Amino acid sequence: MDAVLDAALRGELTEEQCFRLVGRLWTLKRVMYYVYGSWAQGLNVNEFPPSVAYLFGKQIYDDSTHEMQYVDEILRRRWTVTQREAFRHPNCVFTPASRLAYFIFALRALTNYRQSIRVAALNLGAKVIELAWLERLGRSFPDAQLRAVFAGQVAETRSHVLMGRLIVERHVATTVDAGLCRHDHQVVRQNYLFALDEIATFTLGIPEQAGAAAVPSYVD
Repeated sequence: MDAVLDAALRGELTEEQCFRLVGRLWTLKRVMYYVYGSWAQGLNVNEFPPSVAYLFGKQIYDDSTHEMQYVDEILRRRWTVTQREAFRHPNCVFTPASRLAYFIFALRALTNYRQSIRVAALNLGAKVIELAWLERLGRSFPDAQLRAVFAGQVAETRSHVLMGRLIVERHVATTVDAGLCRHDHQVVRQNYLFALDEIATFTLGIPEQAGAAAVPSYVD
């Protein structure tokens, strides 16, 4: 995502490349329904207080709003004429054999774990990184409309990170659960970085390079 922002600041990001970026981000957000639908089935009110279910429901609502913002931008710019066409467009289509899909499938597999462990992995792993690049693009992306879209998602994403901290601090009580949180947090974090690498290389039209994805120094 740093490479995408750098290209945009140099004036080298074309309209087609902006479409690729928004299209892939829309794909990522919309397939999160597949994850959240499964996680919601495993959220037991007797295991966690109703406030946990409420906070999780708010996160689902926020991410669905972000998903709609991306597709609304696609339609507003006439990159596709209809939403049905957007689903079929190569810039937006979901491909099972991809890093993005691997990230989603790995999250889906966490359904077997307690809600606090799943939240530790997503909200304190991937969401922290998402917050970092949203903040940077929301401050500096040259296209005013896209900059507003990114900036408008910062507050809600930050609330997801804070919710993750709250749930983990209050509901991770055993050594086993703490160990699972740390393990799954690292796995999801790495999978998300690989997905972002794929989104960025697709956006810029450059070949992917083998190797581990590193967390930028400004991501806490």
